Amino acid sequence: MTVTEITQIGKDAINDENLLVLFGEAIPSDLLEVSIVQKNSGDEPIALSEGSQLLFGDQVYQVNGLGHLANQNLNEIGHATVFFQKEIGVIPNGIYVTPEKLPELEVGMKITYK
Repeated sequence: MTVTEITQIGKDAINDENLLVLFGEAIPSDLLEVSIVQKNSGDEPIALSEGSQLLFGDQVYQVNGLGHLANQNLNEIGHATVFFQKEIGVIPNGIYVTPEKLPELEVGMKITYK
C-alpha cells in the first residue's frame, strides 16, 4: 500500500470528462492547470493491478485495468491518468476504475494505492 497527498488541484483538473490527470511535484508548468499534483512521502513503490483499489480520502474505487506504463510512470514521476469508466482502454499510463463518478477532492487529501 502506498499513500500520497494532494498538494495542488489545477483550475481545470476537474471537468465533465470523467478523468483525472495525476502528476508528481516535478510536473511541467504547462500541465498544472489540468492536473492533480500529488506528493509521495513513502519509500514503498506503487504496484497496482487489476483488482487493486484506489482511494481518494475514504472514496473507494476498484481498478478494473491499467496500461502497461501506469505503475512505472507513477513511481518515476507520479503520473497517471485515471479514467472513471467500465471499459478498459489502451492508454499506456491509464488506470481504469469504477464507479464511474469523479471523487470529491481537496488539497491535503490522501490518495491510497492498494
